[in-house]
Amino acid sequence: MGQHSSASASRLLGLDGFEVLAAEIVGSEWQLVVQTTATMVGCQGCGVRAEAHGRRTVRVRDLPAGGRPVVLAWRKRLWRCREPACGVRTWTEQVAAIRPRAVLTERARAESCRRVGKDAHAVAAVARDLGVGWATVMRAVADHGTPLVDDPTRLDGVAALGLDETSFLKATRTAPTRYVTGLVDLEQGRLLDVVADRTRAAVGRWLHARPRGWLAGITTVALDPWRGYSSALVVPLGHATVVVDHFHAIRLANWWSTRSAVGCSRRPWATGAASAIRCTASASCC
Repeated sequence: MGQHSSASASRLLGLDGFEVLAAEIVGSEWQLVVQTTATMVGCQGCGVRAEAHGRRTVRVRDLPAGGRPVVLAWRKRLWRCREPACGVRTWTEQVAAIRPRAVLTERARAESCRRVGKDAHAVAAVARDLGVGWATVMRAVADHGTPLVDDPTRLDGVAALGLDETSFLKATRTAPTRYVTGLVDLEQGRLLDVVADRTRAAVGRWLHARPRGWLAGITTVALDPWRGYSSALVVPLGHATVVVDHFHAIRLANWWSTRSAVGCSRRPWATGAASAIRCTASASCC
């Protein structure tokens, strides 16, 4: 595909302060030659109008277009101060949309975090779509995701809390299966946090780290009938109604039905849990 330049290409790019000079498909990727639209810049030291001092090309990847990875060849301007008495001589332009020595534009990094964190896309799939490595995407997820996790308002508005275990690493010859505990907002259908392990201590530490006002707002807790979970709730959430989640309530009922039918003498899979939980599973907390 031959090179072309147009105002419509700049609008399609949608990167504030940039214009497209040329675009072509090389291999399976879009290659866009871009530059900033600024024509007048003041010296950072004295404010005198700077003069152009050449360009250098920097390559950075952007959001995919038409199912193809996009590479921006940014022709960065070099500026020079004309004031002899100024200590600033030359500098390279910088923009918020592209960090110095960046591999991805900031909007591509933010989108990587959204896809991995919110849409649950695999890191490898996002990296493939952008044409970068796995580690590059993970750095973007950490940089953009950490402020979201640390936001104190992130847990606001939770009234129905859900807890369940997930097998995180399968057992090996030298180590047992490792579990994590997921804590979710049942009413809004959002993951609140993931706690390493499924022990009473691990869940208890998470709950005791929450403000008293937040704990007081929890009216219902739905959980996997694991004794450690119910024990961890006694002090911080003793006021809440504790129920078995829909999946485990049905599973437990099926087990008892089968046991009654065949006269099985084996102990139930949730040993001791049924007596520790008021099993009032309902649609409102499933």
